[in-house]
Amino acid sequence: MLKRLLLGADLAACAWPAHAVVTTVENIGSILNESLPLPAEQTPGLGAAFAQFFEFNLPVAETVTLSMSDSATGLQRVVDGSLSLNLWSTTGATPPFIPAGALIESSAIVNVVGGQEATVLPDRVAAGNYFAEIAGLSGASPIHIAIDGTATATVPEPSTWAMVLVGFGLVGLIGRQRRLDRFAL
Repeated sequence: MLKRLLLGADLAACAWPAHAVVTTVENIGSILNESLPLPAEQTPGLGAAFAQFFEFNLPVAETVTLSMSDSATGLQRVVDGSLSLNLWSTTGATPPFIPAGALIESSAIVNVVGGQEATVLPDRVAAGNYFAEIAGLSGASPIHIAIDGTATATVPEPSTWAMVLVGFGLVGLIGRQRRLDRFAL
């Protein structure tokens, strides 16, 4: 019985081509001043390459934060993984319709106590279409690790903008006063 199980595991490992990339694409819709969970996706296991894409749009300019985490340890850990935010300018013509565009910012997936994580914190981005990508090589273990993530977009409050403008005004007044004092001497 054990021989059959081992033979089945060997055949399954051989049947999975090493060069294939398991790809998933999800459209999470519009993000307006809120935090949305990325749909949990599983790595393919057995050391296979994978890429997970999450398309979204921002109706207004917002500050975006992307984060991901998993509970992978030991041989289950993602190898050479990364999380990135990209401007979405085109989509592949054939399934799974992979998005493509310019990289805005990327972060490596790092090992932490109890799993792995990555966070991308770019500057404020303009309204438009974007996608997050989580990619890497799944762990050597046959266990499929679920990767969870969050996309958060924040629109600064009007009072925040008012405070920024007042601050710039005060800096300008102080600079002008110093210049006038320098000329008065």
